[in-house]
Amino acid sequence: MTTSLSDSSLVALLGDNRARVVELLRREPRTVAALAQEMDVAEVTVRHHLQVLERDGFIAGEAVRGPGRGRPGMRYALTDNARRLFPDNSAILANELLSFLTDEHGRSELQRFLRWRAEQHSSRYADALEGVEGVDARVERLAELLSEEGFASSAQAVTAPDGATVLELRQDHCAIKAVAEQHPELCAYEASTFKKLLGAAKLSRRQTIAGGANACVCQISTASSTDDIGATSQ
Repeated sequence: MTTSLSDSSLVALLGDNRARVVELLRREPRTVAALAQEMDVAEVTVRHHLQVLERDGFIAGEAVRGPGRGRPGMRYALTDNARRLFPDNSAILANELLSFLTDEHGRSELQRFLRWRAEQHSSRYADALEGVEGVDARVERLAELLSEEGFASSAQAVTAPDGATVLELRQDHCAIKAVAEQHPELCAYEASTFKKLLGAAKLSRRQTIAGGANACVCQISTASSTDDIGATSQ
């Protein structure tokens, strides 16, 4: 049986054979024997691909008993992580909702929603940051939290153009890039939320992935100074 891969599917990056395994398991869980039969390959070959996919968190096995009294066999199914490899149009829906909100109720209503969203995120992060003392430690913990949500974040001390040492919060992936490109206000509200959570004297953001940069970068200072919160689309 031939499986077809969408041009926008990330499954193809797994390689032809593992992509076929994932496509077959997408339809329903299968045993090694069933996969081998449908792919017309040896069971040992299927087991090798399954081991790699299980190691990478794309599939999980479940023991199932057959009609006899022998050892239970294994049936494999996709994990939630694997389903992220397939096309997802949720960003289109999010953009449509935000555009509808703006068109029907004006930008003031969009801003009200963004403030509400920022408050929700701030409350969730604040709970996770409770008891973490010092801006340095809070930046590191925030980077961990962002990474858990798919933003591939890190924190480090860097030297600013004026020679001062500042903390840098870097996000190498944007999980909402497609939405932020059309609604850059999301980036500004995020930066404002970070400053509030960290208790920083100054936080500046001058590049974002949504604006075309390779990473979203915030520089954070603990020294007293005038607030400088910014997020641009440049």
